Amino acid sequence: MNTGQHERLEIVAYSPLKRFLVRAVIALIMLALGVGGYYYGRWSIWHERGTAVIERDELRVVTREQEEELKELRRRVLVTESSNAVDRRAYREVQQTVLNLNARIAQLENELHFYQRVMAPEKVDQGLRIDSFDLKPTEVDGAYEYQLVITQVTDNNTFIEGRALVSIIGKRGETQNVTIPLKDVSSDVDDLSVRFRFRFFQNVAGQLQLPEDFEPEKVQVILQSTGRKAMRIEQEFDWSTQEAL
Repeated sequence: MNTGQHERLEIVAYSPLKRFLVRAVIALIMLALGVGGYYYGRWSIWHERGTAVIERDELRVVTREQEEELKELRRRVLVTESSNAVDRRAYREVQQTVLNLNARIAQLENELHFYQRVMAPEKVDQGLRIDSFDLKPTEVDGAYEYQLVITQVTDNNTFIEGRALVSIIGKRGETQNVTIPLKDVSSDVDDLSVRFRFRFFQNVAGQLQLPEDFEPEKVQVILQSTGRKAMRIEQEFDWSTQEAL
């Protein structure tokens, strides 16, 4: 038997209370960690939700501002377009007014020139004259407004009278040089010729309606005055340009 080796025995006192306390502390720590994690998660969610709400409210504010800005821009566009339309309309109106004024000025200049010729006989040949024959198309096909101006250039105030024969010359089908008296195409003329009597000038105006199968080429005007100084004046006007031939 080996007596040199000795087994060492350690006697530990058993304490149920201590073990309970250790377990309780561990349980409390675990509970605290669980509760802390739960409330931390709740706080994190609340914080993120609060941040999202703030961002949402900020976005709403920005959206409203952008909507207001967009409305303002649209309003400006409408105002600009309206202004441009008004400017264009005003420009057209002003342009038309200028054209009308220029046309009126040209008309007045022509009238002034006409009166100067009539009232200043020393500057032009005296006697009976065919001043002009004008045609103006109407909205009706083949219908025209006509105006014949007859003048007397004289150094006295005596009346002149006589007859004016107006004829339209053209072709009908294959027939050339067909002559139609004004009486046959104008309800304003009752006789073959138009009577005139005036001191300085006279206008013979009305409307004519050409036959459908007639193609006009020129207008012939013959004036025949009566009295001691009877005169016969004949002149032709091209239909298209109304210029004296």
